[in-house]
Order: sequence, then C-alpha cells, then structure tokens
Amino acid sequence: MSDDYIKNKIITVEQLTELAIITADNAYNEVWDQVEMSEEAAYKMMAAHVIDMIEKESSADKEFVLMAVVTKLLVENFLLNVAIRTDNG
Repeated sequence: MSDDYIKNKIITVEQLTELAIITADNAYNEVWDQVEMSEEAAYKMMAAHVIDMIEKESSADKEFVLMAVVTKLLVENFLLNVAIRTDNG
C-alpha cells in the first residue's frame, strides 16, 4: 500500500476501530467467548468495510449512506435485543 493511498484515507482502519471500541457499551462481553474471532479483529474487519464503502460514494451521498447504514444497524440491534429478551423470558 502506498503512502499516498494511506494519506488520502478519510480515517484509518486503526483509528475507526479505536473509536468504535471506545464507544461500545460492552453489554455483550460474554458473547465474544462464543465467537471464533477477537473483538478487535471483528471491529477492524467492519471498519475496513465501512471505509471502503464510504470512499466509493460521492461527497454528496456520503451522509445519506452513513445515515442508511446507522438506521439499518439500529434496527438490527433492536431486533437482536428483542430476540435475546424473548429467549431469556
């Protein structure tokens, strides 16, 4: 990877991963024991995907894409929490 490529990034994978982990509420710490991937590896993989997705969009569309992704994730998180509460009775 060239230095120019790295300089042109909106944010690095490492920076986005760190911000995401800092803002995580750690409510699912016990779930990580059941996953065959570390929490950091999962965050890095998703951060790289988000950066790639955003870099493909025009400046005008970036906010809309981010809002759509956040909305989708909030709904998925809501459904997951409902399912967990239903299973735990």
